[in-house]
Amino acid sequence: MAQLSVDGNSVTQLSEFKPTDIEYPATKDHPAVRQRAPPLQPLGHHRPARGPREPVAVPEDRGLSADADLPHLFADSAVQRIDLTPSLGTLITGLQLSALTNAQKDELALLVAHRGVLFFRNQDITAEGQRELFDYYGIPELLPDPEDEKAKSKPIINIIQEQEEDFRATYVHFKWPFADFHADSSFQANPPSFSLLRIDELPPTGGDTSWISGYGTYETLSAPLRAFSDTLSAWHSSQRVYESVVSHWNRNPSERPVETLHPLVTTHPVTGYKVLNLNSGFVTRLDGLKRYESDKLLELLFTHIHTAQDHMVRFRWEKNSVAFWDNRATTHRATHDYAPLNRHGVRVTIKGQIPRQVAGSLSRKEAVVKALKEGNAYAVHDDNTRKGDYSRGYPKGLS
Repeated sequence: MAQLSVDGNSVTQLSEFKPTDIEYPATKDHPAVRQRAPPLQPLGHHRPARGPREPVAVPEDRGLSADADLPHLFADSAVQRIDLTPSLGTLITGLQLSALTNAQKDELALLVAHRGVLFFRNQDITAEGQRELFDYYGIPELLPDPEDEKAKSKPIINIIQEQEEDFRATYVHFKWPFADFHADSSFQANPPSFSLLRIDELPPTGGDTSWISGYGTYETLSAPLRAFSDTLSAWHSSQRVYESVVSHWNRNPSERPVETLHPLVTTHPVTGYKVLNLNSGFVTRLDGLKRYESDKLLELLFTHIHTAQDHMVRFRWEKNSVAFWDNRATTHRATHDYAPLNRHGVRVTIKGQIPRQVAGSLSRKEAVVKALKEGNAYAVHDDNTRKGDYSRGYPKGLS
């Protein structure tokens, strides 16, 4: 049961005029959750049908049931993988997502948790097939529009129809940096774990998507900054999205805006690696810091993410290409360089665990060096880890 308060005083409903603090106590299924609902009065006359979503327990990640050597996923010699960078991004050929066995689905979930994002070309999977695949993995993150009767009989998907506008010009009056790096719906108590996007219409060139590894951006911070980041939490907010959609696109969102407090550094529930859980699309401030301190530290960390070329992969779409990524381990951004041409796709998502940091968890680099020394490199690891010649020594640990 949520506990609501305004200015420290207990209330029974969300305020229209002041921020409402929302606290969910810890249960056997999830840790304590802190949220804040901004007041609607300054944001216009629209009143969404839904309030903030409550935290929920989600099924155990299917990757935890998979064999780290991926014997089923690559049993057929026609199925090949190409690791596009050492840090993240793997292209898989010779495999149709519409025809996976359950064992292959589990191994795919484990592989994407390690590699961040997987790519597939020439896929025959439909929107219904995308939803069916993700229903195997968990609970849909999206909700059907309560005012749309037709939506109740359709699979829960998100249509990606890019805006035909110059995003730099839009930022003049837009509060939400919609073309910036983000993790899907990170402002929810249960942010998505997996997302799957299939592009079915695109311009001759342009519209690429880039992903950044949260494992990589964490492990490349200096030791003092990693230690400080481990102690911080960040507010992820949908308020800027809400205001921008209402004021610029003249639409009425079905959900009330919300802010949720998540650890700045999380532990991935499958790999156990630490992740810099930060994105400039939704994070507005760091909890407990003065405004100036928060702004300057976020500026530094956002610059760190945007310049992480050694932990980025950029994918050029083709018709019926698919990207399958782990929001818990990556952030991503589309490239808006093709207006006024069109780009269209279908995305499905599922709810993830409430983010948390587990005491004693390691960075990916620390874990990989440990695995190399113990001779425990498996198929889920990148090509450099599995095939590299380390006769001259192992990679240096974090300093």
